[in-house]
Amino acid sequence: MSAARHHGIHVLTVSGTDREMGYQHGVALREAIRRGPLPAFSRYVERLLAGSLGGLAGPVAKGMGIALSETIGRAIAAKLPRSTLEALEGLADGACIPRRELMRAVTMPETYLFVASQWIARRGLPGAPRLAVPLYGCTSAIAWGDGAEHGRMLHGRNFDYQGVGTWDREQAVVFHRPEDGQRYVSISAAGILFGGITAMNEAGLTLVVHQHLYSTDFALGGLPVGIVGDRVMRHARSLDDARRILDDHVPNGSWTYVITSAKEQAVLCYEVTAKRRAVVPVPGPTFGYSNVFLARALANREAHGYPTHWRNVIGRYHRATALLEERRGHDVRSIAAILADRGTPACRFHDSIAGLQTVASVVFDAAAGVVWVATGRAPVSQNPYVAFDLRTERPRDDDPIRPTSEDASARLAFEAYRDAYEAAFHQGDWVEARRCVEVARRAQPEQPVYHFVAGLMSLRTGDSGNAERAFDRAIACRHPSRERLSGFHLWRARTHDLRGARDRAQVDYRAALDGDPSVRAAADRGLMRPWTGGAIPIEWSFGDVVAP
Repeated sequence: MSAARHHGIHVLTVSGTDREMGYQHGVALREAIRRGPLPAFSRYVERLLAGSLGGLAGPVAKGMGIALSETIGRAIAAKLPRSTLEALEGLADGACIPRRELMRAVTMPETYLFVASQWIARRGLPGAPRLAVPLYGCTSAIAWGDGAEHGRMLHGRNFDYQGVGTWDREQAVVFHRPEDGQRYVSISAAGILFGGITAMNEAGLTLVVHQHLYSTDFALGGLPVGIVGDRVMRHARSLDDARRILDDHVPNGSWTYVITSAKEQAVLCYEVTAKRRAVVPVPGPTFGYSNVFLARALANREAHGYPTHWRNVIGRYHRATALLEERRGHDVRSIAAILADRGTPACRFHDSIAGLQTVASVVFDAAAGVVWVATGRAPVSQNPYVAFDLRTERPRDDDPIRPTSEDASARLAFEAYRDAYEAAFHQGDWVEARRCVEVARRAQPEQPVYHFVAGLMSLRTGDSGNAERAFDRAIACRHPSRERLSGFHLWRARTHDLRGARDRAQVDYRAALDGDPSVRAAADRGLMRPWTGGAIPIEWSFGDVVAP
C-alpha cells in the first residue's frame, strides 16, 4: 500500500483481497474519509426530505431518513455480494467508521432513486411532495479514429453528483491490484471503494456510469450501482466481455454504462433499467452522451425531474455532440474544453456542460494508459488537469492542461453561486447564501438566473421590495428559454401581490401563461386570487423552483 497527494488529489495504491484493499484504503485515507462524501451521503436523504418538508424539516425529516435507511436501505444492502461486504468491512475497520453509517452512505444512491420514483408516481396528485433537492447530470465526450489526433481513443467525462464541498475537496485516484483480476485505476473520492463509476483497466477499457434520475422502472431486488462496473474493470478485456458481465446483472435503478476499448477502437453504450436494457449503436468517430436514453425501447421509461432540468439534459447532449463534430482531430485539451463548456452565453444554466454539481472530470487516453484528472473545486472541469499513469501507478510529470480561458468575472460569479448553494443547502445559513448571491450578481449583472435566485431568497426572508427589484432585473436580462422567462414573471406577479399591487400582478400572471405546466397552473391560480406566500424550495442546480 502507498498513499500520497498530488495537486490536492489523494493518490493511493491498494492490493490483495477485497477486505485487504478496503482496509488499506481506510487506513491510508482515514482523516480524508471523515471530510469526504461518505458522512454527507449517510445523511443525504434526510437533507433531501428536510428541503421538501419546509417547516416540518427537523425531526420529521430525520425520522423519515432513518426509516428509509432501515427499510429501503437494508433491502438494497441485502443484495450486496459477499466480496463487496468484505471490502466494506475492511474499509470500516481501517477508517474506524461505524458500519451502520457506512451502509447508509453506500445505499444512498438507490434510496434516493426510490424517493425520486415515489415522487414521480405521485406528482400532480393532492399532497404530492415538492422536490427541493439539487438535480444534476453527467456528460461524456468521446473521439477516436478520424475524430481524434493520431486516431487514438479519447474518453472525457464529467461526473455530476451530490458531492459539492466533499467529493471535490477529497478526490482520489486509486490504483487497484486485486487478487482475482487485472489492474485498474478508479477516479473517485476518499472512502469510495470501487471502480464501477469512473475507471480504466490495463486492457485499455474505460468505463463511466450515467444516472437516469427519474424512471418508472425502479425496483428493489437488484445489484446496487458501482458493483457491476467494478467487475467489468477487473475481468473484461474486450467490449464483448464487458457486455456479457452487464447482461448477467440486474440493477435497481436506471443507468447507462459508456465503455470504450482503445484496442478495438469502439464504444459500448449500454442502457439499462430494473426491467429493460438496450445497446445503442455507436458508429463514430465521435460520441456524446448526457442523461437521456437514446434507445427507442427505453424512451418511454424515463421522466424528467422538471422542465428546466430536462432542457439542460437535452441541451448538454446536443451541445456535446455538436462540439465534438465541429472540432475534429481532438486531443486531450479539446476534449477537456468540451467538459468545461459554459453553454449559451445568455444563461450560465441553460445548456451548460460544466455545472454546479460537476465534482469530478477526467479525460482517458487508454492506449497510453493515462488519465487526466481535473483539480480543485466544483465545477472542476474548468480547472487544470493533471496526468496519472496506470502503468507506473504514479502521477506523470506533464504540465497541467488548462481547458478554458474563462474570464475572471464569470468564474468569480459562478464560484460565489456555488458557495451560496453550500451555505444554504448544507449549512442552512441563508444570510451567507444571500451575500454570496449578491457577489455573483455584481460580477455578472447580465446573467438572469443570479437575479432570479436573489429574488427568491428575498421572498424567503420577507423582503418583498428587494425581491421585486431582483425580478425586474431578471426579466430585463431576458432568457433563451421562453418558459423560464415566464417563470420570472410568475414570481414577480406573486411579489406584486404581497405588496398589494394587484393590477400589476395580473399583468405578470398573464405573461406567465406561456410557461411550463406548473408555472401555467400557478399563474391561473394567481389570476383567480392573490398569492399570500408559502414555501419556496430553491432547486440550486438550475436556479429555479420545481413546483411553484
